[in-house]
Amino acid sequence: MHDTYRPDAADRKLLDLLQTNARITIEALSEAAGLSTSATHRRLQRLRDQRIILGDISVLDPRKLGNPITLLVELELERDRPELMPTLQAWIAATPSVQQAWQVTGRGDLMLVVVAGSVEDFDALMERMMEHNRNIRKFTTSVALKTLKRGLRLPLPQAG
Repeated sequence: MHDTYRPDAADRKLLDLLQTNARITIEALSEAAGLSTSATHRRLQRLRDQRIILGDISVLDPRKLGNPITLLVELELERDRPELMPTLQAWIAATPSVQQAWQVTGRGDLMLVVVAGSVEDFDALMERMMEHNRNIRKFTTSVALKTLKRGLRLPLPQAG
């Protein structure tokens, strides 16, 4: 079992603010958390060193960048070919159109979130995926009709 990090009030404030706006200034962070700028720097460095903060990103609008279609893709794998899994994982990691991927329970083995510019682009991507990953038995696709929520913001545990 993983140890759960229990942030104190100042770390909770810093993490909450950074999840909302990673471009917030150190001065604004320090003021909101009631810390000096040097104390805030130290805390942020510790949170990065402990891999609580994994990275700072900008969230882009896929529609404005030519990827208006979001698809949920469930993959079923050949269960007797586990040695091929690293190849599939590397393909997923190297494919920008695959936004997220999870190994899951249930009918399928993996669930992917994929963006595409068109149905034709998606079909070509899936052809490449099947061609390069012989352990995929089949895939099932659902097209997202409307985005109701998109984000990576996590609820923060209370101090304990």
